[in-house]
Amino acid sequence: MVRGRPLSSYLAEALGAAWLVLAALTAVAFTMRADGVYLSSWPLLARLAVVGASVGGAVAIFSLTSPGKESGAHLNPAISLFMTLRGVLSVTDLIAYVAFQLAGSVLGVLLARALLGDRETVVNDGLIQPGAGWDSPGVVVLGELLSTAALLWVLAAMTNRPRPRSTPWVLAVVIAVLITFTGSRTGASFNPARNFGPHVVSGDYHLFWAYMLAPLAAAVVAAGALALLGVRRAWTHRVCCADDIPRYHLLSPRSRRRLHSSPR
Repeated sequence: MVRGRPLSSYLAEALGAAWLVLAALTAVAFTMRADGVYLSSWPLLARLAVVGASVGGAVAIFSLTSPGKESGAHLNPAISLFMTLRGVLSVTDLIAYVAFQLAGSVLGVLLARALLGDRETVVNDGLIQPGAGWDSPGVVVLGELLSTAALLWVLAAMTNRPRPRSTPWVLAVVIAVLITFTGSRTGASFNPARNFGPHVVSGDYHLFWAYMLAPLAAAVVAAGALALLGVRRAWTHRVCCADDIPRYHLLSPRSRRRLHSSPR
């Protein structure tokens, strides 16, 4: 167990989640309208690429800020649960992180409404829903589970040792690709905090449970798969782990191998 972190870490997660949702909803407001205004006349794949780049870029940028480095820049309950299952985040921190991430999501929607006005409400507060023909709850759950698991496995590979400069941008690319190529099908949330605020503020709870639970189930599946492969310990809970580099490189090669392979 990792002992509880300071309140500033939890507030950083709320701030980061608000920033993520604001970036996502701003991109949606300019690309997903039904009237052809702004970028909404572009082909769907191009519009999804804009949204993906906006969301991925927002995550990477926040990861490199001081608040992002302090909290670890999870901005996603599935990532926090995954880090807890991998032994680098305590249950107490998990609960606090999730609560503040969800609160930040609501704040992000309210900020988007205040800044964008009708441009935000016309796209239903950026609420993620599946595409035509993909509205089956089972399809949504499976798609969200697989997408989230893929993201978490990449994150696991990147946090197995300190890679402070590349990790945020690798994750940004993965997020952008997932949104671009799955957004027209399942909606491409893979983050309960991304859709929580839009659900709550818009009052539309269609498939709410699927978008909340599928990414969390993916965290359990992804962590379980790593455990079966003998990869049970993460090096850090941070997406950007610059503070861990000196400590890591002081370890002998044997100690590093033991760190990555030994169960906790």
